[in-house]
Amino acid sequence: MTIKRKMKKQTANKLLCLLLAALLLAGQVLPALALNQEGGTITIATAEDLKELAIQCTLDSWSQGKTVVLTDDINLSGSGFTPIPTFGGTFDGQGHTISGLTITGSGNTRGLFRYVQQGAVVQNLTVKASVGPSDRKNEVAAIAGSNSGIIRQCAAQGGVKGGDSVGGVVGVNELTGQVINCTFSGSVTGEHYVGGIAGRNLGSLIQCRNSGSVNTTEVETEKDLSSVDWERLNSAQNMPACTDIGGVAGYSSGILQSCSNSGPVGYAHVGYNVGGVVGRQSGYLDGCSNCGPVLGRKDVGGVAGQLEPQLTLKYDEDTLNKLWDELDHLQDLMDSTLSHAGTTVDAVSQQITDFTASAGTAKDAVHDLTDAMTDWGNGNIDQVNDAFARISWTLDQMSPILDTISQSVDRVSKASSQLADAMDSMRQVNDALDDAADNMDDARDDMDDAHKRAQYALNSIRDALDDLRRAVGSDADTAAALKQLVLGMDQLSDALGGVAVSMGTMLQIILDAYENGGLTGEALEALRAQVDKTMDELVRAKGALDSVDGAVRVLTDHLLKNLGDAINDLDDAIGYLKDAGDYLSQAGSHFADALADLQKAHDPLDDALSSLSDAGDTLSAGLDLLKQALDDGKRVVDELAAKPTIQFQIIGDDLTQKGDAVDDAFSDLLDNAGSMNDVLSDRSDIAIADLRAINDQLRVIIDLIRDAIDEERDKDLDDYFEDISDQDGDGKPDAGLISACQNDGSVEGDVNVGGIAGSMAVEYDFDPEDDLTKVGDKSLDFRYLARAVMLDCINRGEITGKKNCTGGVVGLMDLGRVSGCQGYGPVSSTDGDYVGGIAGASYGFIRDSWARCQLSGKDYVGGVAGYGNTIANSRSFVEIDKGDAYVGTIAGDMEDDGTLTGNLFVHDTLGGLDGISYTGKAQPTTFDELSALGNAPGAFTQFQLTFMADGKQVAVVPFQYGQGVQSLPDIPAKKGYSAQWPDIDYGHLTFSRTLEAEYTPYASVITDGSGLPEILVDGSFSRSAKVAHTTADVTWTDESGKEHAGTAYTVTVTDPVLDDVSYTVHYRLPDHGKRYALWVETAEGWQRQHLTVDGSYAMIPCQERKITFCVQEEGPIWLVWAIAGGGAVVLLAAGGALLHKKNKKSKNDKKPAEPKQVPAGK
Repeated sequence: MTIKRKMKKQTANKLLCLLLAALLLAGQVLPALALNQEGGTITIATAEDLKELAIQCTLDSWSQGKTVVLTDDINLSGSGFTPIPTFGGTFDGQGHTISGLTITGSGNTRGLFRYVQQGAVVQNLTVKASVGPSDRKNEVAAIAGSNSGIIRQCAAQGGVKGGDSVGGVVGVNELTGQVINCTFSGSVTGEHYVGGIAGRNLGSLIQCRNSGSVNTTEVETEKDLSSVDWERLNSAQNMPACTDIGGVAGYSSGILQSCSNSGPVGYAHVGYNVGGVVGRQSGYLDGCSNCGPVLGRKDVGGVAGQLEPQLTLKYDEDTLNKLWDELDHLQDLMDSTLSHAGTTVDAVSQQITDFTASAGTAKDAVHDLTDAMTDWGNGNIDQVNDAFARISWTLDQMSPILDTISQSVDRVSKASSQLADAMDSMRQVNDALDDAADNMDDARDDMDDAHKRAQYALNSIRDALDDLRRAVGSDADTAAALKQLVLGMDQLSDALGGVAVSMGTMLQIILDAYENGGLTGEALEALRAQVDKTMDELVRAKGALDSVDGAVRVLTDHLLKNLGDAINDLDDAIGYLKDAGDYLSQAGSHFADALADLQKAHDPLDDALSSLSDAGDTLSAGLDLLKQALDDGKRVVDELAAKPTIQFQIIGDDLTQKGDAVDDAFSDLLDNAGSMNDVLSDRSDIAIADLRAINDQLRVIIDLIRDAIDEERDKDLDDYFEDISDQDGDGKPDAGLISACQNDGSVEGDVNVGGIAGSMAVEYDFDPEDDLTKVGDKSLDFRYLARAVMLDCINRGEITGKKNCTGGVVGLMDLGRVSGCQGYGPVSSTDGDYVGGIAGASYGFIRDSWARCQLSGKDYVGGVAGYGNTIANSRSFVEIDKGDAYVGTIAGDMEDDGTLTGNLFVHDTLGGLDGISYTGKAQPTTFDELSALGNAPGAFTQFQLTFMADGKQVAVVPFQYGQGVQSLPDIPAKKGYSAQWPDIDYGHLTFSRTLEAEYTPYASVITDGSGLPEILVDGSFSRSAKVAHTTADVTWTDESGKEHAGTAYTVTVTDPVLDDVSYTVHYRLPDHGKRYALWVETAEGWQRQHLTVDGSYAMIPCQERKITFCVQEEGPIWLVWAIAGGGAVVLLAAGGALLHKKNKKSKNDKKPAEPKQVPAGK
């Protein structure tokens, strides 16, 4: 046999062994259920069957699709049964009972079933259980710890005790879970989320009923300070207190429909969110009722301890979004400014290019003219005489040009004044603009200095002109004049070179500004300064040209001498003008700094910008005047050029053409300068407008930021909540709702106690990321939209609070809407404020509600609300038994911005709001008018007296308003007590009341009311019993005929309650220690009776309502003995005589004896 074949054989043997082992195991396992399986249905008849089912259900999919039928009652006592881990099929109890289920030990999620899966059904089953795990005791119940399927027609009985999520039927009813028509009786005890049917309900509870007790014993929570998770104090579950306790469910965010509770819920002064139906409700609750007593500490209600609103997280456009939009707009403005600046750069660049080209052309033309004039001067010295006359003419023509220049200087002065005005406006800006004002002062000083230097220059020019005037009539050496001519040409060349340098500087400024992102205000001002400097150079060039022209005409020694003086004066003028340019440059720098500082200003900036704009306009006008002066100078030159060249016959066409070229070049140069000035002026206006728009936008942004800061500073937590409960009209929301519910049980708590809900408020343990509906795009500006609505609910139970906020329908309304609700049960706070027939204190909306009840509290007591926000179209007919301050039949007080409208009330003396009635708001009416309203509830016009005895109802007697009842029901007898109904006017009744029988222990002693009673009666009497006595002098004759006289006492006992009386009269004896005889008047007459003495009183028993007796004093005891002794002697004597007579007779029986007379009295 090869190795390969050997391995195949070994493998086959192994497979055969495994197959045999599997068959053996199947033979042991499968029969357990196979015996109880018929047609795909698993039948359970014994505890062993149920245990086997639990083993099989450890796999979640095993039971899915299977049907399990209970065929008999099963007692699990002592069976060792453990809960079915998970079930996904159908379990039909067929009306049978599983009893003896005991769950102890450790572990969460416990019940007959641990988990009922989605799609599973448990029905027609009764479970009697005792569930009380020792630890990890959350999600426990009799039937299912956690239910995601359907449990219907089931009953749970027994006791369930745990920690969190403890219920009679299910611990947690999950989102897909349904519990339908199930009941619980027994007791449920837990710490958090505790309910008779379900501890927590996230799904649906429909037509379920609880008659068991829920947390009616004080629960000792296991948590202490050391075990509290201080990092997670966001849930009531993490605090060591009993919370969310309800007759049907401890907490419900799902559906509660047509459920009821009749068992007691809660323990006095212990527990938060305690309700007859549900402890805390944030889902949909409709058509539920409670008639069991409800006790707790805070947020205690007949139906719900707390109605929690449906919350929607709404995002709005916040300040950051608005700021982002405004910054976008600012960016657009800056882009527009840069675009305009770019256009300006292009235009100015073109003008500078043209200007530079013209300057170059002029320079070349002047150079050519200089050369030609030099040649002409060398060859035409004798031809200068006629030039003298033209100098004189030129001086006359220059006079108005100087006036124009003077006007230009005045414009500069005016611009300085306007800048001063701008400085005054800037001083109105806050302290942050002091630097700008200083810079403006410096700029003004610089401009003043520039103005002075320009004035000095003007004076120097005038001095030079005077020198030239003096030179007109002198004979000078022609050679000297020619030399001066050459010097003038050099000066003209230098001036034109300065123009070229200025032009280069302007071009560099523009290029630098373009590289740095645009032509800013500072660059514009620098460019403007260079333009001014260029114009100054042009003026200097023009002066040099005039000097040349004068030199040609003044070629005498006197001319040269005065020309030298003129040159000195012109040199001074040039220095002054240079200084003026420097000062203007400094002023421009200060002005730029001032503009930078002005960007920090807001309100006065417009005035300053306006003044600056005016200054710009004025400077522009000055430049226009200067241009005019240049034009006039050009005209003079033109006219000089047009004059005939007298005595210069040898000048050829070449020189003339060169002169024309110079004229044309200067014309182009001046035209380009004017065009550039126009461009700069126009673009300056655009730049100022752009900067003004940017400044306005900056103001908008700053105002927005300030408003946001102020708004955020004023915000508190309430600003993040918006109550939208009143925005739905009469519609029903799908959550945060209590509708058509009623309570007939008594409700007692300390704070926030109500007939339907203890409070309508936001619980602090919600998770915004998981529990909230979100509306809108996310932003930092968000609000919680809260909706809590209570519709058409009725309370008839007695509501008692210890502290603040006690209401017939709701104790405290932090928010929400109560509409169409009715309150009939008495409402009182033993030591607190804010008591109302509908709400104790309401910051929400109360509409169309009716209150007819008795109220009692300290401050803020109102027929509808003790304190209100919005109360509309509500009615009240209340009796306020106690109220100190802020008491009204509609409201004790209202919020300052509250709304009170359309409310009516019935009361004889008290006003609607804080004791004052207001027409159309809180207006009195009659009961007949109120009951005739079309929407008046039938119960509001129906009255009754409810008679109670020892907490049990004896009878309910209806009556009509203003009428009475014919008879009162009998009070159940109570041994040793008398009883009566409260003493009220039963013939005229105007208010429904609950009357408790007043049981009084029988009195053992009643007296006649005197200080030291002469008569007192000892017996058994009602509290209404009375005793009275009278005295009279009487005489009587006893049976022996003896007469008696004395003072008779008649004692009368009146008891309207007891028919049969039996008592002992205690009569105070006149003198203690003497002997007395008791005589009682009977139907047969006066009879002496035995007298019992107790201390100072004689005791006289009696079986009738009235007794007449007389107590007579008797003689001392020695007299009695004396009389008795005398009587004995007489009797002895009489006996001896009779014996002697008998003996004598026996001796003389034949002789009759004579009768012996005995004296009377012996």
